[in-house]
Amino acid sequence: MSDSSERTRYEREEAVARTFDEWVRDGTATGMERRHKRLAERMLERLDLTPDSRVLDLGCGDGWTVRLVARNLTAGAAFGLDVSREMVVLARRLSADLENTLFTPGAAEEIPWAGDYFTHVLSIESAYYWTDMVLAAKEVFRVTAYGGSFHILINYYEENPYSAGWDRETGLPLHRLSTEQWARLYRDAGFEEVVTDQIPDDSPISPGKAPDELARRQGLQAVGALYVTGRKPALPESERARRSRAANPFHVLR
Repeated sequence: MSDSSERTRYEREEAVARTFDEWVRDGTATGMERRHKRLAERMLERLDLTPDSRVLDLGCGDGWTVRLVARNLTAGAAFGLDVSREMVVLARRLSADLENTLFTPGAAEEIPWAGDYFTHVLSIESAYYWTDMVLAAKEVFRVTAYGGSFHILINYYEENPYSAGWDRETGLPLHRLSTEQWARLYRDAGFEEVVTDQIPDDSPISPGKAPDELARRQGLQAVGALYVTGRKPALPESERARRSRAANPFHVLR
């Protein structure tokens, strides 16, 4: 990456971080769980989570998805990453009663964890904010465990006309990709079995909305959120055996 493109990436990340910091201060952040929880629950129903899963939520906001997942991980843990430091501080405070959660500031393009670690990598209504989509997909692949999976859920995509204009409303340069473009990103990153689906949103709509806003919300929910998922290939048996021997200090070569 050239110096200029790297500088542009960091400038865009800072712009997103400032916006979400402000959402913490003005209370907007507190509505994220209410707006997205039902869709998230419908997505989580499709995951093969086990009590010892290691789950990463990219763009975790105030940590509500991490908390939702962590309560069912009796032997595992859930981790949250967000570019907004104020979101991370809020997430830590709201999750203080859960010992199997951890939150840290950071970007999807530079995930501060070792490779091949997370059994599941999630992102709910966040991926279109990422600055470098190709780099982010490669990072998701890097930190996903062999045989693990990624799960992205977004309403801002080309086939949903009701989300058009979100970039103008947020004042941020969002990525509006087609379903096939999203899928191709993750196939090119190395994932297998990449599939997409649309999940209708049956969340109740808050009363008091203007007619045009109500129609837009109803249309958005009827079309549904785009769900993109895929799996990282399992480690070949020969490599698993080699790593097992290397990790055993008492192994005797014959």
